[in-house]
Amino acid sequence: MKNLLWILAFVALTSWAPHKFYVSNNIVEYNARTGIYEVTCKIFTDDLERAIAPDGTSLFLGSERERNDVNWLIQEYIEKKFKIKINDKFIALKYIGKEVDPELTHLYFEFTFVDMPNTISVENTVLFEHFEDQKNIIDLRMNGWNQTLFLTKQKPFEVSYR
Repeated sequence: MKNLLWILAFVALTSWAPHKFYVSNNIVEYNARTGIYEVTCKIFTDDLERAIAPDGTSLFLGSERERNDVNWLIQEYIEKKFKIKINDKFIALKYIGKEVDPELTHLYFEFTFVDMPNTISVENTVLFEHFEDQKNIIDLRMNGWNQTLFLTKQKPFEVSYR
């Protein structure tokens, strides 16, 4: 029920333009069929453009030219700001791609991890440098085990025990 409320709040908040709330929704989900962990980051498009723009230049993720040219900026930014550690081992996220619309951008990553997770530590400081009241919601979904983490600038990481 708690997850449903967060999702409904996120959907409601993403429908406002310009938005007054600063939130990202992130899902880390184990795909038992493929044996791969899939990561989806949903971030307001204008906020992501601001965060990855080099030296304060303007970026427009929706433009055809910049859709292809900014992948390395996105990957570099997320690598610095979104860290996952499973059983005390840091995980390298592999950037898969993105879907951009005027309001919301979906970023896709994946990783493999052979052992069964006992502890999962997530640090997500995405957009904290731009918005004091930014909140990052992390939904962990693995083999029937689900947990939601609520990260803020005051609490940028959390350890989850399975």
